[in-house]
Amino acid sequence: MNLIELDHIIFYNINGLAGKYPTLDYFGIFFAKYLIWLMVFIILVWWFSLQRTRPSGNWPYEGKKKWLIFGQILVGVGLVVLINQLLSLIHFRERPFINLDVLNLLGIPLSQKSFPSDHAAISFAMALAIIFYNKKLGWFLLVSAILVSFGRIFVGVHYPLDVLGGFVIAALTILFINWLMHKYYFKNL
Repeated sequence: MNLIELDHIIFYNINGLAGKYPTLDYFGIFFAKYLIWLMVFIILVWWFSLQRTRPSGNWPYEGKKKWLIFGQILVGVGLVVLINQLLSLIHFRERPFINLDVLNLLGIPLSQKSFPSDHAAISFAMALAIIFYNKKLGWFLLVSAILVSFGRIFVGVHYPLDVLGGFVIAALTILFINWLMHKYYFKNL
């Protein structure tokens, strides 16, 4: 069995649950389509609350650092989207519902590209960027990113390798940006 066959088997097992239980479909659609926006809202609320946080000795969130954190998140998300678009030009993979007889709960998405998953990459980039500054929130967002990714497979718009690719791109990008930020900016503040 090769990797693509395994990818299809895992996809069929997850997407095969769609359409059987209305409550499960509701959660799958919510995870796939709306949870990422809830993550953005939570991050914004957290970020705006930083201005009222006083330095505690271990991490002063005031002034420049607050804006550098915000910039790190924006640059990270922007880079993963750019990298995803470039990779889809190099290796275009159609969405599962185009080639396979599967249930698609979302209808036709704006893009026909499947690899890598933008939703997975963006949600993991946000979660991994936050985890460096707030572990509890970061882990909550990481679980949310996993649910976004699972939802994208469940509703029939991505294969498992698509979301895994999105995760790898997000992780490498955020680790690199975090390294750069700490090497050149945070150490001087």
